[in-house]
Amino acid sequence: MQTTEVRFGGSILRLNGDGSAFLPEHNTLLIADVHLGKSGVFRKAGIPAPQGLHEKNLDQLDHAFTAHPDATVVFLGDVFHGLQNKETLSLQNLLLAHPTHTFILVKGNHDFDLPEWRQLTVVDEWTVGRLLCLHEPPGADFDTDTPFTEAAAQRRFSNLAIDVFLVCGHLHPGVALRGKGRSRARIKAFYSNEWLYVLPAFGTFTGQHPLKVPGTYYGIVDGTLIKLTE
Repeated sequence: MQTTEVRFGGSILRLNGDGSAFLPEHNTLLIADVHLGKSGVFRKAGIPAPQGLHEKNLDQLDHAFTAHPDATVVFLGDVFHGLQNKETLSLQNLLLAHPTHTFILVKGNHDFDLPEWRQLTVVDEWTVGRLLCLHEPPGADFDTDTPFTEAAAQRRFSNLAIDVFLVCGHLHPGVALRGKGRSRARIKAFYSNEWLYVLPAFGTFTGQHPLKVPGTYYGIVDGTLIKLTE
């Protein structure tokens, strides 16, 4: 798995090819939008979902935890996908298997049926250095296809990009790669500008959404990071 180091908010941010990001100065691993239990929710509703997605999700999480020993793991929201089910309960066993890690969940819009696990601390936001971890970027509105607005961020944080830099999930950012002829492929991507970093969805059953806003994108292809737009 490839890694790429960037500087953001006065900290080194190591982008990982699995879609997570690591802050080595703070031994903190950031993971956004796992959506555990989504395939179970779909099957319960009579919607076919491929087998093995949940196990792949857990394997990816296990590898990420193991690669960052003793780290504080901050989930940037939507670690769950709604109501608890057998799939989501298996996460507790995984957390128990990593007793030297600390697990923090920045509550997301899909995290409305939360279990009371002593291994998982639930918060509305989390600060690491000058980075403020949120689930949803200020001004985000899927109904109007608006990923965020700087005006909304500045209203909430008067010291934006000076003392406060935002790290978020929620948007499932992606980009489209164009090939020969009319061939196109969408891939997950990290997105950033001078005050905001958005992680791609970590989950295997989440998809990606083109943000269509200026900034820097690092696309992910088979664990390899590709700088695409600036």
